[in-house]
Parts: sequence; structure tokens; C-alpha cells
Amino acid sequence: MTCNPHIAVDSLSRALTEAGNAFASMLRRVKDPDRPAIGVWTVGETAAHAAHSPKYFLEAAQGTTELAALDDVADHNAEFLSNDPERDPRVLANRFENNELALTTYTGTLDGDPAVEVFDGVVVPMSTLLAVELGEVLVHGYDIAGASGLNWPIAAEHAALTVGGLLPILPHVIDPAKAAGFDARFAFRIRGGIEATFVFDNGVLQIEEAGTEPVDCHLSVDPATYLLLSFDRINPTIPTLQGKIVAWGRRPWLAFKVASQFKTI
Repeated sequence: MTCNPHIAVDSLSRALTEAGNAFASMLRRVKDPDRPAIGVWTVGETAAHAAHSPKYFLEAAQGTTELAALDDVADHNAEFLSNDPERDPRVLANRFENNELALTTYTGTLDGDPAVEVFDGVVVPMSTLLAVELGEVLVHGYDIAGASGLNWPIAAEHAALTVGGLLPILPHVIDPAKAAGFDARFAFRIRGGIEATFVFDNGVLQIEEAGTEPVDCHLSVDPATYLLLSFDRINPTIPTLQGKIVAWGRRPWLAFKVASQFKTI
């Protein structure tokens, strides 16, 4: 049975408002938008991307934009940045707030958790679209704050909602070449969040409701740590030693192979 994370749209929308307000406030304290932030992006470029993100997801939810294919997300982002030269953090903070408010306002008009096409050919619940956007705010807030010497605490509740809400998109981002021949069952628990079972079967991932069937590995994760680890922002060694990522079972070493089964987008 495919897993439904059972994360309410209104919970994610509320978290997005809270994290978004903190993100905009932090952006207004940035002094040097030209500092390197993440990869080839400066702080200003990262802020421009983050400010545009809720607009893209709103238009995706409404079916009014050309959707990016998952494999083309990096090119899509680069094209946007090349066409929009704005890098002033204060201007971008205002833009972000307006775009985020439009997204959360639209979310408030919906009944339930309707299916939406978030990327080309990727249909997920609206809650997952909001989790993707919340992840953008939390992770790029981490990037910008780290580069700018600013504080950026990630609330455990926000991280747990993000990681749980992202579960329905994971089967779409499995890398068939990397995951070929990888067969394993994981019991996955987000501390303070939901539990699920990951079933890897030769390049295919199914996410099922948590159950009592035998698994190869149990994985218990601190949500903020796992979020940053999932986006390749931190090394797993120290969090593992700190007990923020704990694996046990008959094949616990498989926990260190999970992240390598997915595409980087």
C-alpha cells in the first residue's frame, strides 16, 4: 500500500508562514549579497531563487505555468537567475513575502489535499508541494545565514513537517541507475513526526504505512539534521555520533546507502 503521510495542508501552510516570516526578516539583515552561499550561487542569487520559488509553486498548483522536469530543475533555475538580475536582499525579502502570501492564501481556499502536478509528470498531494516549498525556505535560509554570519535555527516541528510531507515525492527522485540491484526494507521514523516503511526493489521505491513486517534496518532521525543531510548540507558523521541519526537491525549499515539512491535536483 502506498503511504499517505497524513500531514494536514493547514499545518504545512501555517509552518510556511512562520518560517517565511523568519526568512524575510533574516534576508533584511544581510549586508553582502555577493558572498558565496551554496555551489556557484552567491547569497543574492540564492535569495533571488528563494523569492521566486513560491511563485513557481503557486502557478504549478493552479496549472498556469510551464512545469520544469525534475532532471532539468538546475537548468530551469539557472535560466531564471540569468533573466532576473535583482540581488538586493531587501527587495527580494519583499518579493518573497508577497509570493509566499499569495501561495498560502490560495492554499486556504482548497478543500482537503488535492493532487497537483508539481514538476513535469510528478503528481503529488498539495501537502507535498507545500513541503517542497517549506524545504526551500529552511534549507536556503541555512545557506544564506551561514554565508552571512547570521543565526538560522530550524524548528524541529517545521523540519518534521517538511521531511514527512516530502515522502510522496521520493519515488519520483529515485535514481534507477544508482539504485539498480539495491533491495532493502527500512522502518523510517522522524522524531516528533510520522513513521513509514521504505521498500527499495531494484531501482524502484515504494513508501508504505509503518507496520510490523520484518525490515533490514530501522532508522530514527532528528528531523532538522535529516533535512540538511538529505540536501547534502552536512556530513553524517558528527550527527551519527551525537545520536541524531540512529540505525539498528539485521543490516544497519544499509542506512548509509539510502541517500545515494536518489537524484540530486
